[in-house]
Amino acid sequence: MPCISVASGKGGVGKSIICANLGVALSELGYSVALVDADIEGATLGLLLGYNLEDDATLHDYLSGNATEEEVLKSVSPMLNVVFGSVQLTALMKELNLERLERLTSWLKERHDLVLIDTPPGFEEDTFAAIKASDAVIIILNPDILSVTGALKVRIVAKREGKRILGVVVNKAGHEYDIPTEELEAFLEEEVLAVIKDDPLVRNSLLEGIPLVSSYPDSPASRGIKELAKRVMEKLTQDKSQVSGA
Repeated sequence: MPCISVASGKGGVGKSIICANLGVALSELGYSVALVDADIEGATLGLLLGYNLEDDATLHDYLSGNATEEEVLKSVSPMLNVVFGSVQLTALMKELNLERLERLTSWLKERHDLVLIDTPPGFEEDTFAAIKASDAVIIILNPDILSVTGALKVRIVAKREGKRILGVVVNKAGHEYDIPTEELEAFLEEEVLAVIKDDPLVRNSLLEGIPLVSSYPDSPASRGIKELAKRVMEKLTQDKSQVSGA
């Protein structure tokens, strides 16, 4: 199974929330999943998953050469492991070798059914490193023109790196002036995998430090993320079948 970057062209679209909850949803389907918090300057997976890092080794330690793969991989549940990023300002002052990210994801792929990278928003060096370290990309956007413009840039970068676009996820949907799904697909020339409703319970889950799909499994956004998990695996299974039959 591949390593997938969960990416967005701008911050604030809910990328990290989708990535964390997608990882949980996939693990609940019985797949072994590794999450990597590669948002170097804005690591949040620890907060989203309610994990207290304390003095644990993080991705920043690995990229600076001060920790091994085994030391940074943390078990959150029987089927879900996470490489957390540091939330400490001092971690950003270390000299980080972003090329080591590809080595880490290769190691994780050998031990899991699926690897998801929470990719930094925007288009800095760490974003390119995350996309380069993956096999495919899922683009997260909101149904507004600014977000869609950023998503188009992500698509261009991913294509330039030779990565497959698995599809697009429309997040925080359900408002009067949303760009229609069919227009998004036509503009981006990519399939919309899921439309996830704007859900006030997302904020509750953040305050509780429990993933939305676990704390509010029947909420609109949780249902959307669970359908996304199934859709992702359907596409990957189809790809595998096509390769086997070739």
